[in-house]
Amino acid sequence: MTKLLSKTATLAVSLIQKPSITPNDLGCQDLVRARLENVNFKCLTLKDSGTENLLALHGEGSPFFLFLGHTDVVSPGDESAWAVPPFEALIDDKGVLHGRGSQDMKGSDAAMTEALVSFVEHNPHHKGTVGILLTSNEEGDAKGGTPFVVEYLKKKNLIPDYCLVGEPSCSNTFGDTIKNGRRGSLTAHITVNGIQGHVAYPDRCDNAAHHAGVLISRLFSKKWDEGSKFFPPSSFQVTNIKCGTGAENVVPGSCYIMCNWRFNDALSKDKISIEVEKIIRELELNCEIRYVLNGEPFITKGGELLDSLEKSIVEVTGNKALLSTAGGTSDGRFVAPLGTKVVEFGPVSNLIHKVNESVELDSLDKLHEVYVKTLNDLFR
Repeated sequence: MTKLLSKTATLAVSLIQKPSITPNDLGCQDLVRARLENVNFKCLTLKDSGTENLLALHGEGSPFFLFLGHTDVVSPGDESAWAVPPFEALIDDKGVLHGRGSQDMKGSDAAMTEALVSFVEHNPHHKGTVGILLTSNEEGDAKGGTPFVVEYLKKKNLIPDYCLVGEPSCSNTFGDTIKNGRRGSLTAHITVNGIQGHVAYPDRCDNAAHHAGVLISRLFSKKWDEGSKFFPPSSFQVTNIKCGTGAENVVPGSCYIMCNWRFNDALSKDKISIEVEKIIRELELNCEIRYVLNGEPFITKGGELLDSLEKSIVEVTGNKALLSTAGGTSDGRFVAPLGTKVVEFGPVSNLIHKVNESVELDSLDKLHEVYVKTLNDLFR
């Protein structure tokens, strides 16, 4: 492709060429730092537990607008299955950028960075604060990542008024969807205990697998709620089961179940755990349970951030974006409890975490334009 690349596309290519598989950054944040320091951003690297985070700020006081993203990517898996090597960042004749992270979310990282550069170049003495936070452990367990930096922000009394997360939000065409909230996520690790023994003597055993099957059936068939105004009904899914010794003639004495709830604002960790333990008592089971709360549900119902973003999308794409809370979690769940208005807007998400991930360069350039217009409207 001989067409001159935009600054957003150029940065996206450079980012994709770094195989920064979680929790590694491999110099991605250095590229962003160099672009932002060139226009007088104050950049700070915060490291913890093998995770690198870049916090870059310009200006001071309120309002405080923060872009949020990540430089880590999931593994490409078997690279021979890719039509184009996943870290080559090839641009084809149709203007499509191929590579791991092109949608999720190095394309957005580039658009956010260049939007900040553009905004500050044209508004060097803007009111308030603008900035970006990038982490290298969003695709993993987030240890040492965004939650760690959020604690730093709290200590420094740097609480964002607005947070725009560049996660790929669109469903079918660029500009069709804004994520204005996310469901909560709760994982339970349940060990169902029984009595191990020989299969030929069932009267001497108590098969933990059979009990686990009944428990799973009850949890799956339960209607947890009806949904709410902004969220679909909460859902339950089993994600892992481990049971038995591997021998065909041994009844298992324990069965381990990992399961997850994606829950709306009608539920909470406590409400779910109360119901789970009630079912276990009713079934007279002997269980050990450990819960891990991955995030509470959050929602941004309106306000200046959402209004500015919606207006900017219409101006750039002609689309009236739908509001959605569907999908998985994002690091926005760590920022929302600060009282920050949080929304997500990025490219189409049809190829995230898949072989042959790619993104149209035109959509990245439009994404950059949407971000710039949103900043201009908020800080006018």
